[in-house]
Amino acid sequence: MIKKYKSEIIFFYLFTSLSLVTAHFVDLKLNIFLNNPKSPFAIWFCNMGELPSRLLPILAGVVLFYFCEKKAYRAFGLFSVIAGSAYFGYHIERYFFIEENALVFGIIFGLCFGAFVLFFGQFIYFDEKMKRKLVILAFTGLAVMAVQTLTVENLKYLWGRVRFRDLIAAGSYDAFTSFYVPNGINGNKSFPSGHTASAGMCYLLLLLPFVSEKLKDKTKLMFVISFVYTEIVAFTRLVMGAHYLSDVAVGSLISFTYVIIAISVLEKKKIFENITD
Repeated sequence: MIKKYKSEIIFFYLFTSLSLVTAHFVDLKLNIFLNNPKSPFAIWFCNMGELPSRLLPILAGVVLFYFCEKKAYRAFGLFSVIAGSAYFGYHIERYFFIEENALVFGIIFGLCFGAFVLFFGQFIYFDEKMKRKLVILAFTGLAVMAVQTLTVENLKYLWGRVRFRDLIAAGSYDAFTSFYVPNGINGNKSFPSGHTASAGMCYLLLLLPFVSEKLKDKTKLMFVISFVYTEIVAFTRLVMGAHYLSDVAVGSLISFTYVIIAISVLEKKKIFENITD
């Protein structure tokens, strides 16, 4: 299972290692060169780049609600849809040009979106074998997202790295620190990039070839889609002045690594292989 991604894994870690070595020399200079927070392209991905992690709890919850036999799992699925929809709405309130009660409107919109997805989920048909695979995929996705989020948020607080845009606002680069220097808890949260890590949740697509027969030969395609999307989001975070090259490299590294660990665990336990009709 993991062997099918051997070349992609090697490529990813070589690319990330090269990025971090490069960041040691050009982290600040690269941001100075790329900084353009008014770029429509960068603003778009600032708003939309985290969609993989925003949609994951909703989609996973729908799968658990309809495809699990145990009531406790179905209840958890419903909770995931509701909580995920509120979470989705909380982060989309910025998309609407409404100053008054924008947050409330965003959450209501998110809950309505979740209800819409949940309603139409009942019309999707899969055989029993596929249902069991999707349930495993849903639980795996939620687990990976939870661990990824905890890792990123804890590192942000512990590292306390100043964002590039805050250096600009202060009119000085004196507060800049290298990515391997933790600054302690000080309210700054540049390292690692949460946007990039959230975008990196699309690396869960690497599991699809082991779930669907139609996609079993599409491993390279799944990797390319995930890699390109994540790196586009990463690039726009530099353009926005929100992060440095090292920030986005580590953000991507965290998500990819947890997905690979998840694939390895599923393979070791022979989870998908043990599923029968």
